[in-house]
Amino acid sequence: MKTRSLQLLLLAVGAALAAATCGRSNDSPLGPDRGGIVVSAKGGGAILFESDRAGNEEIYSMNERGGRQTRLTHDPARDFLAVWSPDRSRIAFNSLRDGNPEIYVMNANGSGQTNITNSAGEEIQPAWSPDGTKIAFHTNRDGNDEIYVMNPDGSGPINLTNTPDREERYPAWSPDGSRISYRSVHDGVYDIYVMNADGSGQANLTNAPGRDVYSAWSPDGSRIAFDADRDGTREIYLMNADGSGQTNLTNNALGDDLRPSWSPDGTQIVFQSNRDGNDEIYIMNADGSRQTNLTESLGRDGHPFWGIGPAEPAPQCSDGIDNDLDGAIDHPADSGCASPADDNERRGRR
Repeated sequence: MKTRSLQLLLLAVGAALAAATCGRSNDSPLGPDRGGIVVSAKGGGAILFESDRAGNEEIYSMNERGGRQTRLTHDPARDFLAVWSPDRSRIAFNSLRDGNPEIYVMNANGSGQTNITNSAGEEIQPAWSPDGTKIAFHTNRDGNDEIYVMNPDGSGPINLTNTPDREERYPAWSPDGSRISYRSVHDGVYDIYVMNADGSGQANLTNAPGRDVYSAWSPDGSRIAFDADRDGTREIYLMNADGSGQTNLTNNALGDDLRPSWSPDGTQIVFQSNRDGNDEIYIMNADGSRQTNLTESLGRDGHPFWGIGPAEPAPQCSDGIDNDLDGAIDHPADSGCASPADDNERRGRR
């Protein structure tokens, strides 16, 4: 009798555990061991990215292990290139909802989406200054692509580069806010440049054959990650902040790796890669080891941004889902807020 009771108890416990696991599958992070490759959680925080898994490119967030993938925008136009404000309270992003690329700002939960540029030109690639008082971006409002800065409400735009004979794109701030790196094209040559925050002191950092495009500063300001196609495919490189010591991190001949972004603690880098035949978000250690697919979506996932500064997950609105995984429904559903991607979207997963 005792043996039979023990068996029934074990069966009940097993069923309860299975039910709990099943009930949380839509919002649970990927396991710590992915095919023998450990995905570290030490970087912390939330990663922004864009995805067309729901049929249209929208802004999403996820944690550093690929879990809690949450859709933040819901608009029929393309939303892309999202970046955190330094205090993680707001997100700047690009959108085509007004017909041309404009820069929008929204709250971290996806609410309060506002066009801050309202220009007839193309305003692309917002980048918050570390103190949160400026947003850098590139625009063709003067006829060619230049790097501008503006206030977070879109006022006070200033042309920093003023180089009519070149195309300047993709600004990235140094952690202390004193410098900005960017891509410059002159006579068909693509290089990573750096300048002071007021536009002075423009200097070529990479000065190498091939196309050097997107750059990202390490949190301590000592190194810059960037992508380049020097070996036949675009790969992630690392260099010192003065341009020395340029090293290939990904060494991937199977596809293109691009758009690096550092973890807040500087130990890991996320990036976009199509090495598996589809654009996905990958993570690796800062030395290039343990390259791992985080998103595993049938849609296109791209342009990740982890950012610099305090790393906190994007706050969730009340959406009737157990957001904090405490086993309880948080609140009745509200309208106009972000929610974890539903099963039909996420199980666009392999």
